Amino acid sequence: MRTITRLAALAGILLSAAPVGADTAVPGSRLSIVLGDREPAGADHVSDLALAALQTAVDGAPGDRTARFALVRALMRAHKLDAALTAAKAWRAVDAYNLVVVRLIGDIQSELGQRDLARRAYSAVVELLPKDASAHRALASVLKQAGDLQGAYDRLIVAAAMTKDDRRLAFELADVANRLGKADEARERFAAIVADPTTPEAVRYPSAQRLAQIDHAAARAARAAGEADRAKELEAGLAALKLAGGTENDIKVYLTWDTDRSDVDLWVTSPAGEKVFYSHKNGKDGEALYDDVTTGYGPESYTAPHAQAGDYLVQVNYYGAGRSNFSEARGEVVVILDEGKATESRHVLPYRLYDTGQTVTVARVHVDRHAVALGGSK
Repeated sequence: MRTITRLAALAGILLSAAPVGADTAVPGSRLSIVLGDREPAGADHVSDLALAALQTAVDGAPGDRTARFALVRALMRAHKLDAALTAAKAWRAVDAYNLVVVRLIGDIQSELGQRDLARRAYSAVVELLPKDASAHRALASVLKQAGDLQGAYDRLIVAAAMTKDDRRLAFELADVANRLGKADEARERFAAIVADPTTPEAVRYPSAQRLAQIDHAAARAARAAGEADRAKELEAGLAALKLAGGTENDIKVYLTWDTDRSDVDLWVTSPAGEKVFYSHKNGKDGEALYDDVTTGYGPESYTAPHAQAGDYLVQVNYYGAGRSNFSEARGEVVVILDEGKATESRHVLPYRLYDTGQTVTVARVHVDRHAVALGGSK
């Protein structure tokens, strides 16, 4: 359904473009992360003249959904939220069952701090289409970016029951289960994805990576508890996965997004200035990008087994949108530092891109030079 495809492009809560800028490090690690932007720099620069022109377009064609959408989004980007909410409600008054405007109202209310009203608006999506898996998935994206992982999990459970053969949806559900601490369930779900011969390689490989992370942690815990046989069993399973990136890496990055028929790319640039991305998937120091997903949702993943001293720049580029989508894409980047080690840390970074061609820098990973000289974590 084209409306839901567009709806997916609008899933999530409106995020501030201001950089977070926090420097996060784990004691004993040579790696730290400086959080970057959630939206492209300058995304909120909309002139009053441009807003007036958009309002004139709506006045001249009240039934034009494209004009309505452009006006509301421009007001949101200009941080004129009260005016955006007024414009969105005026749109819904003449287009009551348009799910896109329902979602926009929820976005605006969320940004205004009206959380209960926002949740009610978002929930209207699945109330209108209770048997549409895409609607539940879109709501899950909203809840996930709002930090309500349990709510997202509940929506994904419903969606997965409706579309049992959707491996990307299965991956998303397993990932949320893992983030909720449901390690056994997540392991079972990832293992099922890996074992299914119909799973696309673009989904199978990152699923194998996630499965390996869970089993590697379990093997470490088993050895620490003196359960040598259990540890060996888990390690044998890890070897059978035959992961090119292994289970211990300095940097691991995952990218997902919330639109189908779209192409969002992960770029990681090393301290030497070498960019690993879709047309240059392997770096000189062993860095690698696994899979360039061009048909929507992701995941894409990047591994740096031996990070070099300096800064790694983590960016997301909106390469292309399908004809059925609006011009937005949003999702998450997960950065794992010291993967598989005692100092492992994970950072979930939401982002939003408005138009194709835009790029946002979501993080900078710093590798301490002094620690490298001493041997670091290797």
